[in-house]
Formats: sequence, C-alpha cells, structure tokens
Amino acid sequence: MFKKLLIIGLIFTAINSRADDGQKVTSKVQKVIVFLNGAQVTRNASVNISPGTSTLVFGGISSGIDAQSIQVHAGGDFTILSVKNELNYLNADNKEKDIAALQVQQKLLKDKLQLQNNLLSISQQEEQMLFKNQMVVGQNSTFDVLKLKQALDFQTERLTEIKKRQLVINSDIEAINTELQKYNSQIYDLQRGSSTVTSNILVTVSAEKSLQTEFTLNYVVRNARWYPSYDIKAKNVNSPLSVSYKANVSQQSGEDWKNIKLSLSTGNPAISGSKPELNPYYLNFDESSNRQADYASSSVSNNELAEVVVTKGYGTQQKEYSNPVMVNQVDNQTNVEFKIDNPYSIPSDGKQYTVQIQQFDLPATYQYAIAPKLSTNVFLSAKITDWNKYNFLSGEANLFFEDTFIGKSALNINSTSDTLNLSLGADKNIVVTRVLQKEITQRQTIGSNRKDTRDWLIEIKNRKKQPINLLVEDQIPVSQNTAIEVETQELSHGSLDPNTGKVSWNIKLSPQDSKKLELKYQVKYPKNQSIIIQ
Repeated sequence: MFKKLLIIGLIFTAINSRADDGQKVTSKVQKVIVFLNGAQVTRNASVNISPGTSTLVFGGISSGIDAQSIQVHAGGDFTILSVKNELNYLNADNKEKDIAALQVQQKLLKDKLQLQNNLLSISQQEEQMLFKNQMVVGQNSTFDVLKLKQALDFQTERLTEIKKRQLVINSDIEAINTELQKYNSQIYDLQRGSSTVTSNILVTVSAEKSLQTEFTLNYVVRNARWYPSYDIKAKNVNSPLSVSYKANVSQQSGEDWKNIKLSLSTGNPAISGSKPELNPYYLNFDESSNRQADYASSSVSNNELAEVVVTKGYGTQQKEYSNPVMVNQVDNQTNVEFKIDNPYSIPSDGKQYTVQIQQFDLPATYQYAIAPKLSTNVFLSAKITDWNKYNFLSGEANLFFEDTFIGKSALNINSTSDTLNLSLGADKNIVVTRVLQKEITQRQTIGSNRKDTRDWLIEIKNRKKQPINLLVEDQIPVSQNTAIEVETQELSHGSLDPNTGKVSWNIKLSPQDSKKLELKYQVKYPKNQSIIIQ
C-alpha cells in the first residue's frame, strides 16, 4: 500500500516544544530544484514505525519553509493522520552558548595580550633608563677608566638581556594576536551567519504493527535563487561560436545542501499562476471640484467613499490571493528544468556558486560594422539563428575573441525574432579613419542662395590574418524644408536610403588589404539663413 499525502488545511506554524515528545527522525537532503526565486527541497529518511499512534519529528528543516508546500510521501500499511510544522529555537540557544564560550576564551587571550604589552612597556622604559645613565657616565669626568669599563659592561649586558626579552615578548604578542584573530573570526561568523532557528515537520501516523518504511519530504524554501551568465568565445570569424551556459546559485535557507542532485528551473513559485482578469474600464467627466463639495457634505462613510472613488475611475479593484505554484517535474509544460549530472554542494552562506549548465558550439554568421561618423571603432557581432531551442535566459555575458577577454555584454532574449544578435566588442586590428578633404570642401554664393559642399574620405585597413566582411554606415543630411536642397554627388557605390539619409557599404577585405570610400554632398539654402553642416 503506497500513501502520498499533501495536507494543506492541517499544516500550520507553531512555536512550541512538543517535538520533544515525538520520535526524532534524521533525514538527509537528496535533491534540490532551485527556481529563479526559491527552491524545492527533497529529503529522504528511513523510519521504524511502532504499533499505535505516534509522532515522527523530522528536524533540521529550514525556518524559511513555506508551510503550504509541504508534501509527505511514504509507503506501507499505516495511516498518516496529520502533518504539522513548528519552529525550533534550541539550535539558537546552542549558538548563543557557543558564542559565550568563545568570548570567554577571547577575554583570556586579551588579558594575556595586555600583560605582554605591559611587560614590553616596562622593558622599553628600562632600556631608556640605561641609555640615560650611559650619557651621565660619559659626561662625568671624575670616573676612572676601570669604573667606566665596568659600567659600560654592565649596560651592555643589561641591554642585551632586554633586547632578548623584547624579542620573546614580541613573539608572544604575535602568537596571541594570531590566536585572537581566529576567535574573533569564529565569533563574527557565528554572529553574522544565517539564523540557527530551524523548523520541525511533525508527522502523526497510526499503525497496527511495527514496520520499517522510507519517507520522502518535499517543501519549498525561500532565500534561494539562481541567475544565468555566459562565457561567449569566438576563436575567429570562420569558427563556430562557443557558448558556455552557467548558473550562479546562492542560498541562505539555513540548510547546507551537501552532495545533492541539483536541478535548475526557470519557474518562479513567487509569481502567481492565475490568469489576470480584466475589469470594466469606465470613463466619465472630471468633476473633481463638484465631487469634493459633495463629499464634504455627504454622510457616506469612509469605507463607502473609498469604494465610490475607486469605482468611479477604474472599476472595482480586487486584491489577488493565490498559493505558490508547484513546478510539475514530469511534464515541465510551464518551465524548463536543467538536471545537473554531477552532485553539488551549496552551503547556506549566501555566496555565489557557479554551476555549469550546458556547452554549445553554435553556427554563427559574423559581421563587422562601423559608423565612422560616430566612432572609429569597428565592432564585431555574431548572428545566431534558431536560438529559441537552447532555452537561454537574459543575463550577463563575458566576451572572448581570439583567446582574449574583450569585455562584458548583456544577452537579451526578450525578442520574437528567430535571429539573436550578439555583440563581441571592438576589434583594434581593423583601422578606420574619416577625414574631411578641405581642398575639395567649398562654399559658393550664387544670387540669393549659398552652396556648401562636404567631401569625406573614409579609409579602411584590415590588419588581421583573415578576410573580413565589413558593414560601413554613414549619412548625408535630409532636408525638412523646401528652401533647403541636398544634392548627393558621390557615394562610392554605396546604398542610400532617401528617407533617413543613411548610406551603407558592404565590403570584403583580404588580410592586409585597404579600401577608400568617398562621401560627397552639396547643400543649397538661402544666403540670409544659417545652417550647421557637418
């Protein structure tokens, strides 16, 4: 007979000590599914059940447990009568006792340190006194040579002893400080560590005879999360794009997850699973001044008034209540779950632990692009098609090109396009200049009009060891006034968009090859007007 019980109505959180009356059961975390916010923990335990009614106390559970999410699974010929959840403060008391014991040792070390500092101070004062006496002896001419020698020998002997003693004292001070630092760190870690308040799950069972069975506990905890990051590497523009998909996992649930089966889910239990409903959207004339006067003399209660105000403008608003959504681990219809093959340990310290999810070699189309009017840096981008099948999430990406780290970027997957564009940063091995040819640029005045000519020369040099495809974009001005006329005189076979004035060149450059592009245009306008022409 197999029993699976999810009790919601009977689960509650209590603060008491009734767990002392039950049968304590040691359970171990076997599996954890980490969501974008929160985690589902699975514990297993082998339990001996006695005849009659008894209470099983599963201790060491996170105090941040969501009581509504507790599930108890067990097999055997017995009945689960109830499932309850309570907080346990005994570990918190033990923590305070541990801190107090450490502080006692800390005080003893501080006393020893103070004693050694006092001995060092006395030794230094004795040393200063000997130096002063040495000066007095040297200034007193009535001392004979023998007495002077005896005095100097005495001072030398005493100073030698003092220096030796100071070395010992300083060595002791250093050792005490090292030991004291250990105690300070340990006390700090205990004081700043996660809460030692734990939770107990109490399962009341009834059996007709003794039996042994396996219990499985599932529950959701807060203070756990993961977010994606990526290492994107391109060896060169002729190789596939290598994408390392990683997860940064952290948790402060109060439980240490040691050598567990780890899964990462794109689900989020904190988000409601209920479809939002539209309320009527009412419109009416704004009569705020009249309404204020009416309200001042109205006998409507405050509650009624609030309801009238809300209904008047936007329809009655309803506060939404919903239980956390449990992830369907079988179908995974509403999320994607990554099951990690290797066991992982994630301590409850809030630190980030990197977990490798997947490694992809993706076919990509590379494109160099530059807008020299704005910047002479040439940027490389990679286009990936059918990227939706890889289940990427938006996140930060570390970019590598030709085995060199070139910076960070953001992977934004909030797009309905089938093509994902990745920026791989600037490439300094492609040199571009944009120069105004002054000898060709001219200004003419004919009758009531003026003509200004601009002639730009764009030079490109490929210093790379492989050929490149480069998109060069520039522009000519677009007139928004009938009195202003723009004439295009030279585009070097570029493609012109007459609506925006954008000029595009798609060029191919062999290694060490160069290319020159000319952009020339003339602007005609009334000579009594002023125009800024670039």
